[in-house]
Amino acid sequence: MGSTQRQIKAAQKAIDIIEILRCRDAATPQEVAEVLDISKTSAYYYLRTLKESGYAVNDENGYRLSLRLFSLGTDVRSKQSVYHTASEQVSRLADETGELALFMIEERGKGVYLDLNRGEHAAIQADWLGKRCHLHDNALGKAILSLFSEDRVKEIINNHGLPGTTENTITDQDVLFDELDEIRETGVAFDREEQLEGLQCVAAPVINNNQRFQSVLGAICVASPKSRMDKKRRTEEFPHLVQDAANIIQLNHVSE
Repeated sequence: MGSTQRQIKAAQKAIDIIEILRCRDAATPQEVAEVLDISKTSAYYYLRTLKESGYAVNDENGYRLSLRLFSLGTDVRSKQSVYHTASEQVSRLADETGELALFMIEERGKGVYLDLNRGEHAAIQADWLGKRCHLHDNALGKAILSLFSEDRVKEIINNHGLPGTTENTITDQDVLFDELDEIRETGVAFDREEQLEGLQCVAAPVINNNQRFQSVLGAICVASPKSRMDKKRRTEEFPHLVQDAANIIQLNHVSE
């Protein structure tokens, strides 16, 4: 038992070091040792093991993560059953609207941007691909939450809270539940500068009906600067486009 516990602790320590390197351009054994409160020698051996395994590289500035993790991420993404179908629709939305199109899935109560594509007029250059985010402060996340039971939504809120990202973010549980009810009725979710000031989004949830019970595949959206999100786009054009894309993803997923 003692040996197993040591192995588990060692694995957790290696994961902690990967997280440290993820947040920095580079880190020395001394810096890692200080953050984790371990000896410099132990930190060095952990880092050397990561390097020899191909997960880290080092230079005069210290150790940093290698691109092998990027390869792992793309492999994981390609194994998501919905990815390829969703990617086709994300590209189509970006081409047709000229704006930023995104697809999100839920994992452990948070959203993960599985795919994005920038149309020719897309103003947002933020690299959100693969990033994790809260579900309550954006159209994609709220679209996903609308497909969950009340108990599941409350569980996510208890685990992750309702932090205010901007002054427009919904931070009241009752207000959020009212909006989720509206999304269920209309099939469309909106982001009114709730995640990023100046950015508005329209999203639709994607349901998996290829099972005995329904499940959530994710959500797809178009994001546009507030200055270009006029009433026609917000209430007619974009809702129709994202619902159509969501339906195509759902149909193609069922036929797989």
